[in-house]
Amino acid sequence: MRSNPSSDARLAKSPSEIRIAFSEPPDAAGSDIAVLDTSGKRLDKADVSVVGDAANTLRVTVGALPEGGYLVSWTARSAVDGHETKGAFAFAIGNAPLPSIPDIGPSAPPPTPLELAGRAFSFAGIAVILGVAFFTLFIRVPVEAREYTWERRLITAGGAILIVGSGLLLWSYGSVVPGRLVVFLVLRALAGAVAIAAIIDPARLVAADVRREIVAFAGIAAGLWATLVSHAAASGDLKYIALDYVHVVAISIWSGGVLAFALIGAPSVPDAKELGAMSWRFSVAGLVCVTALITTGTLQALDRLVLVEDLYETPYGIALLAKILLLITLVGLGAFNLLVWGPRLRRGIAARTGLLRGVAIETVLFVVVFVASSFLTALQPPAQASSAAFDETQRADGLRIELLLAASNPGRNRFVVRVSQGLTPVTNAERVALRFTMVEHDMGEQELVAAQRAPGEYVAEGSPTAMFGTWKVQAIVRLPGRLDARALFTVPIANNSGQLAQVVSVAPYSLIVFADPSQPQAGAPVAINIVMVDAQGNPVSGKTLSASFTGPGTQEPIVAKQDTATLGPGRYRVDVPALDGGTWKITLAIGSEGSGVYQLEVAK
Repeated sequence: MRSNPSSDARLAKSPSEIRIAFSEPPDAAGSDIAVLDTSGKRLDKADVSVVGDAANTLRVTVGALPEGGYLVSWTARSAVDGHETKGAFAFAIGNAPLPSIPDIGPSAPPPTPLELAGRAFSFAGIAVILGVAFFTLFIRVPVEAREYTWERRLITAGGAILIVGSGLLLWSYGSVVPGRLVVFLVLRALAGAVAIAAIIDPARLVAADVRREIVAFAGIAAGLWATLVSHAAASGDLKYIALDYVHVVAISIWSGGVLAFALIGAPSVPDAKELGAMSWRFSVAGLVCVTALITTGTLQALDRLVLVEDLYETPYGIALLAKILLLITLVGLGAFNLLVWGPRLRRGIAARTGLLRGVAIETVLFVVVFVASSFLTALQPPAQASSAAFDETQRADGLRIELLLAASNPGRNRFVVRVSQGLTPVTNAERVALRFTMVEHDMGEQELVAAQRAPGEYVAEGSPTAMFGTWKVQAIVRLPGRLDARALFTVPIANNSGQLAQVVSVAPYSLIVFADPSQPQAGAPVAINIVMVDAQGNPVSGKTLSASFTGPGTQEPIVAKQDTATLGPGRYRVDVPALDGGTWKITLAIGSEGSGVYQLEVAK
């Protein structure tokens, strides 16, 4: 989400440590932060740890770094769901150039076959345990020895599959596994063992219905343990955790119930009318599950997708789309059983073969659903938590264009444009530019040209949005042999708490003042930027503006520069060679018309 030093920061002296904050708690043992010089030599002390008062932040210490450019390459493993992400950013000390950021591949590495198998087996095991228990408790209670035999076989198989799936997931994470993840995977496997023990019960110490209730509770518990290591749990939002849990329970009851219908219920019911009645009861339960799936799935998708096009332009979206199409097919088959085969059977018409054929197809499709779900839960959703003050994505001429702003305050800002085409970052753009116009006042049009800092990521820095108000920012992407792709963003620039800009009143004018850099260092150059506006908020040019300084050191008064062509209308700049550390009061005087005081903190 953010780092200290920030990306592309230029420091006056060496930092003592590097800190990186994430959207969810990272596991220090499975994470790494490497600080590299331009030759690739590692300079950190390899002592990655979680910051005590900030559980979502990792840090690594470094010795005294000389002037130069440095690359920070990081890998973070979530302590919640075990997912791994990686990235890189650069910073410089002194006047050294910033090093380029290499292509490190996708931010989240693709899941391994072992992880996918573990997830698919786990989902299938939960479904069999919970679905069969629900079927035998509420749809048809086994009345023959053959039915009891199949019930025991299915529950035993489901428990074993759940245990194997949990073990495969643990294995897939390697030698370093977050403790929280270990606990919930062990509990999930334990739920499978409890289900097996309850259904076998060789001494017959517990009544059959009680055994089925124990199995059902084991399945419900296993579903909860699965949810607590999911994307929903990583978000930390109880609403999404509840939605995910209902989703898991609903699809387990439906899919496992289909298997129980095929192997326990239908073969043991010779009478067509009785089979039709059983089919009706199960279809009603299936409709309730489908309703829950559609509701919870839609609410979760709206939170995890940015655009509709994410369904086919992101790996997560493709897995989600595959699952949606499979579930639509399953709903269609279920509806056919409910509206065609069921009524025929209740009227005594021979339709057993057609019903069982449909149930068999449903069973196979549910296996594919679990495979799609294993991809879905292992991949990174497009909508990720971001520390950016503004983060919006649009599509233009087949391109996915995302604009991010580091801050929403007036003043100097960092503008990041991420461009991709389908699943591929755009790295061959001839030009990526941002054009700025203000809605409330005519500030003219200004432009920043972005440079590619990482594959598909273009960055520009400047202070075109120096006034409070609403700004239209047009991102222009030029690719070889194509017309420019243009995406228009509406960006609010507001007076937030902790603002970087201050408003100094010098009646009848207002001065919007901000420093560059926003956190100046002692002994380093700093520029004081001023935007002068009148009572109507319109920029004022042609004035003589000077600055005098009172603080921990001495500094001669400086007359502000005014270059409308470069800075824009109503913009002035005071270039200060250096200031001592501490609090400075800077008196800004507009000729003989009046003056106001701007306060600046300079780090020691």
